[in-house]
Amino acid sequence: MRSGSPVPAPVVWLSAAGLLPFLAGAGLSWAGHPPLAETAAFAVLTYGALILSFLGGIVWGVAASVSQRLTEENAVELFALSALPPLVGWSALFLNSPHGYSLLALAFLGQLVLDKRMRDMRLVPGWWLGLRLALTSGVILCLVLTAMAQVVSGS
Repeated sequence: MRSGSPVPAPVVWLSAAGLLPFLAGAGLSWAGHPPLAETAAFAVLTYGALILSFLGGIVWGVAASVSQRLTEENAVELFALSALPPLVGWSALFLNSPHGYSLLALAFLGQLVLDKRMRDMRLVPGWWLGLRLALTSGVILCLVLTAMAQVVSGS
């Protein structure tokens, strides 16, 4: 589903590096040692909230950089939607339970819908949506695995 130029190599490597805390935290949340597993699970939740905020900032930056060529309605839509990810991520931190991970997973899916919208509006490179789909899939998998670890451990 790629269109246009391939994803630049530095973007691929930096994006993959951004998944490492999710992968490590999800893996360690299954550790048999409760303090380590609990810390790892909370780290996944916190990192998820942080990355969700980062994605909201990207939308804000895209909207700001192209605001002169957007209709007022589209500009308001993008700026308003860019403010939601940090608020949802922050809210998930108060749900330090499987519900927090579920909220983040849903928010990452919502962000993917917004990424598609920006692609359809031709505001991001052609490779953007494919990259975001791969990253979002990895993030959601780690969130689900971490939530499952909490349920199994009774945390």
